[in-house]
Amino acid sequence: MDGVVTRVGLQLLLEPASTAWIARGACVATGAVYPAYATYKAVLAPKRPPAPARNAAAAGLEAEGAREALLKYWTVYGLACLAERLLEQHLDRAFPYYPHAKLAFLLWLQLHNAHGAVLLFDRYLVPRLSRYERKLDTVLEVGAQLAEMFYSTYAGPIGYLQRALGTAMAQMAALLKWLATPDDPSGPEQQQQQQQQQQGSGVAGLGTTLRRRGEG
Repeated sequence: MDGVVTRVGLQLLLEPASTAWIARGACVATGAVYPAYATYKAVLAPKRPPAPARNAAAAGLEAEGAREALLKYWTVYGLACLAERLLEQHLDRAFPYYPHAKLAFLLWLQLHNAHGAVLLFDRYLVPRLSRYERKLDTVLEVGAQLAEMFYSTYAGPIGYLQRALGTAMAQMAALLKWLATPDDPSGPEQQQQQQQQQQGSGVAGLGTTLRRRGEG
């Protein structure tokens, strides 16, 4: 086991590109999947009864603190994703260990003993965003009004496209269902039985005809 760990560590140090895909996958799980599930738990925590061994007030305070920490984390994570989108190509070329450094950064943001996201939010984001908060609110309000005007202007075509898309999806589903259905729903055994019944009925009909002719 020690040899495997040593070999992986040397490969990570000497060939970071070979393990970059592992670091990227871990970044997705660490940066988005786990916080999303933690947010789900934090949102539903007030609606669920606390554990029998815990005080309701203490559980409520803990849940409130978890929600606040998650909100701060998502704020920092969103800004970090925006900066990464702008600088990702340059970072990958200039810094081969960038995926691994990003994983360490995401872990630092979430670890309870570090509280990296809370630290960045309280110490850096709040003082700077508070200076431009009114201007940002004005810009967002104007953007929301423009979006509402755009939607009200093109509500008819948008609704038509939605209905057309729904009809097309329903027709596509019906077509796929029709293609997946065999031409003859009966199996080979049932087809053979039907053929034998038809042959038997034909022979019986021929015997009846011959008997009638003999009686005549």
